Amino acid sequence: MKNHISILQNYFINLVLLFFVQFTVPSTLAGENLDSLFIEARLAAIELGDRQLAIQMCQHALEVNPNYHDFRILMGRCYSWEGNYDKAEEALTQVVEAAESYQDARNALLDTYIWSEQDDKALVLLETSVQMYPRELRYKLKQLQILEKQEQIPEATTIAHAILEIDPNNKAALEFKNRVEVSEITRSTTLYYAYNRLAETNTEWQFIVVEPSLDPWHWVSLEHKESFPFGPIIIKLNYANRFQITATQIEVESYPTLRKGTYLYTGIGLSKSDLFPSFRMGLEVFQSLPKDFEASLGFRYLEVPNKQIPIYVGSLGKYWQSYWISLKTYISPSNSSLSKSWVFGVRKYLSKPSNHFEVYAGSGVSPDANLGGEEIDYLGSRSFGITFKIEVKPQYDLNVGMHLSNLETRADAFRGDTGLQVSFTKHY
Repeated sequence: MKNHISILQNYFINLVLLFFVQFTVPSTLAGENLDSLFIEARLAAIELGDRQLAIQMCQHALEVNPNYHDFRILMGRCYSWEGNYDKAEEALTQVVEAAESYQDARNALLDTYIWSEQDDKALVLLETSVQMYPRELRYKLKQLQILEKQEQIPEATTIAHAILEIDPNNKAALEFKNRVEVSEITRSTTLYYAYNRLAETNTEWQFIVVEPSLDPWHWVSLEHKESFPFGPIIIKLNYANRFQITATQIEVESYPTLRKGTYLYTGIGLSKSDLFPSFRMGLEVFQSLPKDFEASLGFRYLEVPNKQIPIYVGSLGKYWQSYWISLKTYISPSNSSLSKSWVFGVRKYLSKPSNHFEVYAGSGVSPDANLGGEEIDYLGSRSFGITFKIEVKPQYDLNVGMHLSNLETRADAFRGDTGLQVSFTKHY
């Protein structure tokens, strides 16, 4: 009932406004009541949402006084809200050219350029706006937004410094500065340690290992990352101790950028011990998609004693607010847990981009995990985990995690795995 009353009220108000246009405007031909008409036009556009009626009012008023700029600005705004950017640009440009110092017109035209993704035109208008109003932060903030979007980081950095000179606590400029400082890190060294507590279990759903029945798995890794114009290269030296056997493995990975929104993962690993695959390699193409999605396709290849295993990989992820949500799957023709693997993860970014925590769950063995040669032959697995990364002080990160797994080692034979991981990274 209330909805019907609201509809009738809006209909009645529209009729009154239309009457006002048709019968009051003729009296404005003598120069009267334009201010009242502008109030009614704003009411129609903003409160009633009847933009066509508002445009009609503006057109009538501009026939009376073509220099009444507020009507032309309101008309341009209405066109922009309706997605008719060409007409909006035409109307608003006319005002900016006629009255250069009129900020309402500049702001409306800037919004039109930004909403229609005409970033180059927006930057030109912003340049003149900043010259006219050097301490007006709204123009500098829009410059910062567009320049960062276009990946013009040096220019954006200059604008951010100018903003902070005026407002040292400006949130947008400080957040940008922090993002740039993180992205400008050229090299880092990470020391990683993992401990896995293992025990044979009676069921596939026993995850927490209380009394270990097998020697634990110790894994130590020293990793160095060096950044280059084409992307980073990572060198890893891995050491493992298990069943009173020690082994080493060397890996080299890289993430070269092919073009904006497209990059690769490449990796290769070598070992002389059966604790690790004797040879592993990978290639994967990542592509940014509309609506903050990202997808990838690629493959992995592993060699273990008497086996060569190809694995096909695909993923789909999405940024949503401060979250990264992803699903990755591995498909292999081999008769092992690798043939039916997937990992689902949700990452929450905290106040700093370098800080986050992530929860994940998966089935099957992931060839991208800390993988020993023995795990490849398992028939299946289930796992859950959580990781937490935080900057403990500038240039130093701490990453801790825990996972619970259960692996089917043979038909109706299961093994529980309680794992702890910790790593410490220094950035240079």
